[in-house]
Amino acid sequence: MGLSRGVLLIVIDGAGVNRPRCRQVAEAAWQDIADPDRRAIEAAAQEALQSFPSLTTSAHDLALTSLYPVHAEALAEETPLDSATALLDAIRAVVQSPAATAPLHRARVSIRRAARTLRLVPWTADTPFLDDLRNQNLTMPTSAAGDWAGFESLDPPVQGNSETGHQQIGNLVMAPQLPLQISASITTGEWFQNRALIDAIRHGSKPGRALNFTFMLSGVHGGDGRVHSAWNHLEAFVRLVFEEMRIPPEQVRMQAILDGRDSPPRASLEGEPGGPGYLDRLENLLQRYSAAESLAWVVGRSTGMDRDYREVNARADHLLMTDGLGLQVDGFDGVRRAVAAAHRNGATDQDVPPIAVRNLGGLIRTVEPGQSFVNLNFRSDRQRSKIAALCGAKEFLRQEVEKRGRNWNMDWLKPLPGLHICGIAEYHPVFASSHGVSVAFPARPHPENLLRLWTQLMPGEKYLLAAESIKAPHMGYFLRGRREEPSGPNVEDRVIVPSAGETEGILSDTDFHATPQMRNAEVAETVTERLAGGRYKLICCNLSAPDMLGHLLPDRFDEAVRACEATDEAIEKMVVQAKRHGWSVIVTADHGNIEDDGPAHSANDVLTTAAPPIGSYKPARRSTFQARLFDLSWTVAHLLGAGDRLADAFRPLAENHYEERYTGRSLIA
Repeated sequence: MGLSRGVLLIVIDGAGVNRPRCRQVAEAAWQDIADPDRRAIEAAAQEALQSFPSLTTSAHDLALTSLYPVHAEALAEETPLDSATALLDAIRAVVQSPAATAPLHRARVSIRRAARTLRLVPWTADTPFLDDLRNQNLTMPTSAAGDWAGFESLDPPVQGNSETGHQQIGNLVMAPQLPLQISASITTGEWFQNRALIDAIRHGSKPGRALNFTFMLSGVHGGDGRVHSAWNHLEAFVRLVFEEMRIPPEQVRMQAILDGRDSPPRASLEGEPGGPGYLDRLENLLQRYSAAESLAWVVGRSTGMDRDYREVNARADHLLMTDGLGLQVDGFDGVRRAVAAAHRNGATDQDVPPIAVRNLGGLIRTVEPGQSFVNLNFRSDRQRSKIAALCGAKEFLRQEVEKRGRNWNMDWLKPLPGLHICGIAEYHPVFASSHGVSVAFPARPHPENLLRLWTQLMPGEKYLLAAESIKAPHMGYFLRGRREEPSGPNVEDRVIVPSAGETEGILSDTDFHATPQMRNAEVAETVTERLAGGRYKLICCNLSAPDMLGHLLPDRFDEAVRACEATDEAIEKMVVQAKRHGWSVIVTADHGNIEDDGPAHSANDVLTTAAPPIGSYKPARRSTFQARLFDLSWTVAHLLGAGDRLADAFRPLAENHYEERYTGRSLIA
């Protein structure tokens, strides 16, 4: 098959595959189908199996999988290549059987009814274009979590997320993540000698000063958050502060940010069966050091970690810490009562309003000039607004606000001269270069990144990145391999569509149910306008609706369904235009989310589909019919005719001696 004029890479944010739930819905739908139709479908399956003697599946199981809207969702993880292709061919034979066509068409009603009853959003949604695109083209399950996403190898695995997902998509090898580096330093003891952390703690421990720190309550294990923070990092920090450096608890103030998004919606109070909630867990940890009094501020992540630069949230977070502006309570018991009241009023953890906790003397603590502030949350995009406000980076804030079509007056920003700020990670280079913020664990750019090598691979050619502002860093900093700027002049264009804001009633991420389609249509319009011009060889875009609405489950089921349908409409518009102009299309996802009936990301596989302008692609030989996100950069290069150049450019980078299984390969033969 000839080379493509260009490649369109579509990232459906938060679209995964929950295999057990798919099976459950299929079995329920099967019972709802009329007996004659079931017999016809099963007979077609029995006939199809005669052409695939290597398959060991039963006629009933094959009939059941023929109900799946997307055939590849029926594949088990790491299915051998030949077995997977045989099963997919057998499913197609059933679906295309004249005797089963009408029964399967009637069965769609049963499938969607069962999906709604069992609350499987992607199967409830009407997404005919994407379903057909996946079924008619090479579609492969793709690992997007755990060690495949650059995290520690834990059981359960660490869920995927947008940050690491986009890094893996842009990388040629597995892009190792900062939490892995941090946890390794704790194990080796290097954490307790980290100069940036020690300097910040010492600065805040001097007479008349205080050590302030922030941490999102999350990440006890791989299946419970660990997207922005990890509990073992908090444990190591308080050990360093109270045990190793012997700082008096009365000199330490903590801001606890409640999650409710990557962990269960009310996990602050409601722990896993038989386990403590996060506030109980935090109190138990601090009491080991007689430091429960250190809790000074509590707030939900919608306010304390807003990445879309809504001034109402940045102001509330800043004034909570610098003025004590919030509901005033006494100790952990007062916090629990306040959070429980917020829950009764319909809020989940992420929307708990600011709470200021009085100390034993009845005083509200505030961050003051000359003190220290340590941020223990490692994911950069949701920490930038907070740190910029604390260090007085007004020009940075103005630039980010303007990119999103917003306007701040900033009259609430308090100057904090001499405040010693340390981030566990680098949130933005300007904070260190212009404002003196130190970094405990610098995030080095990934050298093995497709866009870094773009000028070598495609000299004289350009690419385009497009997303809405809620996902701006992902179609930029993260996709470039942790780089703020392109790797060369005149190689990149970038279009960021402002996400819905205050004028549409969107004050926080939990308000997006009012606009469940997000800005999918506007992103699609941006892409289609630029496909025809011959200006680009690669266009990458992010469709955010499934992720943002998935985070509002289980409460906003119908809106989540609409998000999937709006995504289908946007994809149809882009793919039809791409094929018309001779472009190949890759549709993938950065992580799972909307396939689970809860707010958290998942550790589920996603699907990757590769479609040429005409015909279909064949998979490259590999042991299993399973992709990794870092295969996509190689696939893009292959489709652009730059595969050999990429291999040559990669050789000098291979001195890092990555394991072969963590090195990408093109998915296409």
